[in-house]
Amino acid sequence: MTGGPAVDIPFATKEALFSALKAEFKGTRVSVTWADPGADQTRRSVWFTETVEPELEPVAMVAGRRKPTNLTAELTIRMVAAEAGDPIHAERAALALKSAVVELVLAFQPTSVAGLVDLRPIRSLTTIGEHAILGTASQCDVTIRVRARLQS
Repeated sequence: MTGGPAVDIPFATKEALFSALKAEFKGTRVSVTWADPGADQTRRSVWFTETVEPELEPVAMVAGRRKPTNLTAELTIRMVAAEAGDPIHAERAALALKSAVVELVLAFQPTSVAGLVDLRPIRSLTTIGEHAILGTASQCDVTIRVRARLQS
C-alpha cells in the first residue's frame, strides 16, 4: 500500500469487496467489473462507481501530533439489469442484484482488512430508463459506509 492508511483502508476494502463480488456471481450471467464496462456491459452488470474520500476524526485529544483517529469513507456499487422493452422485469432483476450485493456486504468480515471496523449499506437509489446499448434497463446504486480506526 502506498497512499497511507487514510487511502489504503478504503482501497483495500474495495479490493476485498471486488473479490467477494466476483466469487458471488461466478458461474452466473452477471458481469462484475472494477469500473463501468462501457460498451462491454452485459444484461446483468455490477461495478464500482464513486469513492467518497475519507473523513478523519480524532478520537481523543492527547498531547503530541499523533492521535487515535476514526476514518469514515463511502463506496458505491452499481447494478444494472436490462430486459428488452420490459421495465417491470428490468427493475425486478436490478433489485435481485441489489439484494445479493447487500447480503454480501452485511456478511463481509471486517477483520479481513487491516484496520477496518465496520462496513454497511447506508442508502440505495433505483432508476429505470432506456439504455443506449441494452434497451430498457434498471440501475440500482448501493452506497456503503466504511469505518476504520487508524492506529497512530
